[in-house]
Amino acid sequence: MRFSVLSIDGFPAYAICHFVLAAPFKGICIRDLASQLTSMYRFAKAALNITGRSARQVAVRHGSSDASNDFHAKYGTPLLIAGATFCVAVWGYVGTSTGITWNLSPVGKVQPKEWKD
Repeated sequence: MRFSVLSIDGFPAYAICHFVLAAPFKGICIRDLASQLTSMYRFAKAALNITGRSARQVAVRHGSSDASNDFHAKYGTPLLIAGATFCVAVWGYVGTSTGITWNLSPVGKVQPKEWKD
């Protein structure tokens, strides 16, 4: 097998295939790695700050609204009962009317054969 020799920052690197590049450890520049980590840290910190700020704004905006509490108080129990009834009805139909052969336990139905020497 023949490898192509390339160069990364003056150090040899070997192309194992068309998308994998094997570079020796000396070819990694610590300064570039540190700057990448610093920029990623800044990005993550900014993203978390935006997320936290947005969450606080949404909590303040919707904190005084009782619309969701009124909805749940008014419709919560009937919706729960309707959903449970629908679920039982659908599974009852599937279990009895579709003709699916269920793999029930073979205990008592399968008899072992006698051993032949």
